[in-house]
Amino acid sequence: PGDVVRVSLWWRALRAMAIDYTVFVQLIGPDGRLHGQVDSWPVQGTYATSEWIPGRDVSDQYEVRLEPDAPPGEYRVVVGLYELATMERLRVLNPEGKPIGDSHIVGRLDVRR
Repeated sequence: PGDVVRVSLWWRALRAMAIDYTVFVQLIGPDGRLHGQVDSWPVQGTYATSEWIPGRDVSDQYEVRLEPDAPPGEYRVVVGLYELATMERLRVLNPEGKPIGDSHIVGRLDVRR
């Protein structure tokens, strides 16, 4: 609790985007509650999603501080994209192109006191 969690993400646009999306990275605790979050434009605001070239990888780094009073246990590291003006999240699709949610679990971590 209270420490910083470093999260490395790799993005790849499948097609050109007209919207500049915001990235969220969340730490969801064993109690199902949010215990840390960072929202930012990709690559510390230097590479907007509307500039991404389809098929090209984008490296994106985040540091999320876990709340000092966060309970011990297993945490999910959850990420996604949303449009800031509307707060609408981008959908996550399965390989068949069907929506399966609006965020993705990219990792887990064990928190101990």
